[in-house]
Amino acid sequence: MDDIKAAAEIARLLADPVRLTILHFLTWGPASVAELVALTGASQPNVSNHLKLLRERGMVLGDKTGRQIVYRLASPAVAELFNALSWAALGKAEPASLPATGALVQARTCYDHLAGRLGVALLQGLVAARAITEPREAWDTIEPGPSADGVLQRLGIDLDEAGRDGTRRRFAFACPDWSEHGHSHLGGLLGAVLCEHCRKAGWIERNAATRAVQLTPSGADALEWLIGRDGRSAVGEGARTRAP
Repeated sequence: MDDIKAAAEIARLLADPVRLTILHFLTWGPASVAELVALTGASQPNVSNHLKLLRERGMVLGDKTGRQIVYRLASPAVAELFNALSWAALGKAEPASLPATGALVQARTCYDHLAGRLGVALLQGLVAARAITEPREAWDTIEPGPSADGVLQRLGIDLDEAGRDGTRRRFAFACPDWSEHGHSHLGGLLGAVLCEHCRKAGWIERNAATRAVQLTPSGADALEWLIGRDGRSAVGEGARTRAP
């Protein structure tokens, strides 16, 4: 009963369109009150009141930067909840109003994991390499496969270390991809660890203005054994090997 009461409280919290819109924009990254006012079209006092409620319920966090507070989602679970709601309501992970530019379609972050053609190719490559189990449908739980240790070691990822996240987050799941219709990318803890590893290794470069990322030449070389040449060529100019 306690779980049901907690779920009902969250449902009531998300029933307000402005609060839901705020969470939607925060899945793209942190934002100030002024930015959220501009994005939602609501008044500053209205947005501030909604943020206060979201903070009290543990849905968002506020970090003071200079004279202003920048808000962000409290955990990846909040982003996954928003995407699950969008999928249930619309049959896709994100509303069609999001800009489906070429860069975002090729490769982007979905909160803290990789999406777009690159994200889909990585999930498919890990399944083919038997590093993870194959999901049957969107949101399906993914488990480590028989070759998980060897494949992740080749990537430079410590599976045991990744499992010591200290949260109740799922190890991995099939996150439906809004631009690659009918396909999913790798979500969950493993998806976040893989994305961060690619960033630190210099295999991807972030676009400061959007969630788009680009596969670098070194990343293309490092991941070609996993995503293949077709996957490599599908994610844009940055994936081309440097000329000798």
